[in-house]
Amino acid sequence: VREIRPKEELNFAVRDPLEIFLQHHLSSYSEKLSGLPQEPISIIIQAQTDDEVIEAFEKAGWHLADDPTAHSLLRIVSSVILNESYPTAPMTPSFWNSQVHDFGFEKPTEKDSVRARHHARFWKTGARTEEGKYIYVGVASLDVGMKYVVAHSISPDIDTEREFVFAELEKSDSVLSFQKEQLVDPVLGKNAAGDQFFTDGKVYVIDI
Repeated sequence: VREIRPKEELNFAVRDPLEIFLQHHLSSYSEKLSGLPQEPISIIIQAQTDDEVIEAFEKAGWHLADDPTAHSLLRIVSSVILNESYPTAPMTPSFWNSQVHDFGFEKPTEKDSVRARHHARFWKTGARTEEGKYIYVGVASLDVGMKYVVAHSISPDIDTEREFVFAELEKSDSVLSFQKEQLVDPVLGKNAAGDQFFTDGKVYVIDI
């Protein structure tokens, strides 16, 4: 398992993971490089370790994305041109709390092409539950095509992808318990690539 870089831990534990937004004033949205908000957080995971999060997605048939290196970027360009599969293709960076995502997960669609994929990005918050589990926040969307060779276009209905990710984790028996809550008001917006999205603003809180 790839080692995830450490982050400075936040000095608090919470009774409810949503307290990190409501009481500790951390952003409810992922961010563009400029710091402007884009998709709201749609999945929160509680787990003992990074490995538990990675293993839960791998058990559901998802792949941990490669780091963006010269080799992986050349490979994704080649895969786009040839319309080939690249199940661990790197993802463009997304930010939360001024930090780039810690890890990304992806799963090929039926087309089995790098041009279309399910994908989710997660950040380590460093905050913990009272039971000692770490809290991870994430967003998910469906890539449906390419633009500028290495940038994907997403389906605007990001709620459907949120539901897909939850269903994938649940059917792999990784979910111990969950709740679905209203995190933000319904949003119509654009991501960093200029793609429109819409969401009801709800979030899954998943204990794995």
